[in-house]
Amino acid sequence: MLIGGLLTFLTAIWPRKQSAVKGPESGSASSSRTASVDSSFSVSASQRFSFFNVSGVTRLMRWPSFWFSLLFLLYLTIQACNPSITVVHGEGGWWVERMTPPLAEWLPTSVRSEYEQMNAFRVLEWFAASFVLMWGIWAGITCRKTALILLWSLVVSGTAMAMVAILQDLTESDKVLWTLKSANDNFWGSFFYRNQGAAYLNLMLVGIGVLYFYHAKKAEESAQSGGPHFLLFIFFALVAASVGLALSRGCILFASVLSIAFVLGVILRTLMATRRILSSLSISLLVAGLFGAGAFFMIQQIDVEAIQERFGDVGATIENADQDARTLSSRATYEMAQDRSLMGWGAGSFRYIFPIYQQKIPELFYSRYHQKKGEWLGRKVYHYAHNDILQFWAEYGAIGCSLLVLTFGSLIISAFQPFSLSASSILHFPLSTFHLIVGFATIIAHAFIEFILNSPAYWVALIGLLTGIAKLFQLEGARRKRHSTT
Repeated sequence: MLIGGLLTFLTAIWPRKQSAVKGPESGSASSSRTASVDSSFSVSASQRFSFFNVSGVTRLMRWPSFWFSLLFLLYLTIQACNPSITVVHGEGGWWVERMTPPLAEWLPTSVRSEYEQMNAFRVLEWFAASFVLMWGIWAGITCRKTALILLWSLVVSGTAMAMVAILQDLTESDKVLWTLKSANDNFWGSFFYRNQGAAYLNLMLVGIGVLYFYHAKKAEESAQSGGPHFLLFIFFALVAASVGLALSRGCILFASVLSIAFVLGVILRTLMATRRILSSLSISLLVAGLFGAGAFFMIQQIDVEAIQERFGDVGATIENADQDARTLSSRATYEMAQDRSLMGWGAGSFRYIFPIYQQKIPELFYSRYHQKKGEWLGRKVYHYAHNDILQFWAEYGAIGCSLLVLTFGSLIISAFQPFSLSASSILHFPLSTFHLIVGFATIIAHAFIEFILNSPAYWVALIGLLTGIAKLFQLEGARRKRHSTT
């Protein structure tokens, strides 16, 4: 992923071919000398600016998200190079010991451990992969068509993964992609962990919904009866059905929220476009018939009883929420975060530090309670808190989390530049904006009960999707502003 992100970034800042500078006509010694001087000046100017794409780099330098994300990467680099705790292995297992930080105790610190297991350098690698991809998209994309190609590539690949997951489920495959053995029986698509695979599909629902309302609006403006949004409608239904088949409770819940928002948007758009209903009625009926047949087939494949069994007694779940393992894990993670609230324990440190706080809660630390012996037995191992928000605070501290919030905040804000009301994407694409906001809210809410943001594939896709949408909206707003002033 890091190599792919770097290639995207290098392509974006790669020097563009400079146009030739036309000198004076020949015919005199003076003109010859002047041409020679101008030629020398042109060569020196070309050499001066030939090392990078000036416009792309300038565009990047003026983007607040670039500086916030760069500061975050520098922050993680300091953490990785300045461990204050080391993991020690012995005959009885492993434990942690304090050590003198190589740089300074007042700087951000981390836990020294093996890369194969988890350490700060490993986390730094996938954060760097996502952010250099973000920089490349923002610096390199200068037209709406390229931004649309990027977004379409992402949602098409996501829809293809949804189809593969459905086929794997129908064929009862016990291997990922029918070839790769998985230690986890509950895989989905190309993801070895079902909850992260279904969460990735929910992310695709966000992208599909935004593109659907964008293309629907463009079709309405150009008085077209059809458009690619009909295909996106089918994509949405297919991906939503795949999430339902995954039987992941949290993902089904948030997919339902996204589906309700999408359906409400479609209904609202239909009511707003009544003047073109007659002209597009035949196409709409055809597409609705095809979709209805496909949706009926998908619904037939979904095991409703299995979903009900997965959710169980909702009332009992709410009543005993304070004793739920994820609630207890969040409580211990909160205590862990408070002890180093400013700069955190360091990237990738959770699995090494969490047991210190985990052992204070027997229900969380031990596997089971033996009634006859009257003692706790076994041991639970937590690599993630099942609460990304609290785990991010525990690992990166308030400083690191603030940089991430500023990165995302400025990224979302940049989607609606220029701020001219007549050119605002909020005004011209209100349904796309609404779906994006609902989608982002579901992502944050889901991160409170799962560790989706700690999946490198999910994180890189999230950054790529949000940056692509922001770039598309920004370019669309700039085009409308130019047209409004001419």
